[in-house]
Amino acid sequence: MTGEPRVTTGNREQVPHTEIHRVSRRFLEAAQDILVVALVIVLFGLMIRTLLILGDHLFGPSLDFRVVIAEVLFMLVMVELMRLLIVYLEEHRVAVDFMVELGIVATLREVVLRGVVELGWAQVLAISAFLLTLGALLRFGTLRAQWQARQARWFRAERPGPDQASREAGEQGRTVTARSEWIPED
Repeated sequence: MTGEPRVTTGNREQVPHTEIHRVSRRFLEAAQDILVVALVIVLFGLMIRTLLILGDHLFGPSLDFRVVIAEVLFMLVMVELMRLLIVYLEEHRVAVDFMVELGIVATLREVVLRGVVELGWAQVLAISAFLLTLGALLRFGTLRAQWQARQARWFRAERPGPDQASREAGEQGRTVTARSEWIPED
């Protein structure tokens, strides 16, 4: 024992000074939610404004395709930001895959705005490497987490015999791998 006074609430013992952490965390999460909702409202207004500008460009006297494409890609960036903020409000975490998608779309928008012909070879090479890296993160970024989850299920699961596993898999419409790990069929 450390000699600190303890308070028993229900089935748990709590140190009194840790209660402030719970209260402050609850307050800060609510404050962050309010800020994120304000960001969502601002982004929604910006999306409406961009749609009006896009309509002016489409029905104006001259049509510049580069500007129209840039505005459409800007709308896609805004949609990705909205998705990111909505996921944050629901799960209180930042979805990295949405961030990677956002980086890809924003980079492509900037390339379209400037024009590939106007970029130097070093810039094109750097942008290409950046997009390839983001694409690899998007494609292979979840493999490690999936492998760890699969490994955890393997060690936790009761390993039935091969005949029993095949019989149960057939009844449930699943495929049995060589390690008796069940993978749902798509």
